[in-house]
Amino acid sequence: MNCLIVDDEPLAHVVLEKYISKITHLSLVGNCYNAVEALNFLHEHSVDILFLDIEMPELSGLEMLS
Repeated sequence: MNCLIVDDEPLAHVVLEKYISKITHLSLVGNCYNAVEALNFLHEHSVDILFLDIEMPELSGLEMLS
């Protein structure tokens, strides 16, 4: 399963990448640091799982989903 991390905090990426690497059927296909970057990524790539931060500057994770 392809997954994408969307979080404005670099440390969150490090922690999630560590856990993702331990699960053999998960493949990290990208890292985005804001919702706008994630939307652009998703227009070009398909993902099965989205690790999405709710509180981010400019556009929240919940606003991005809607």
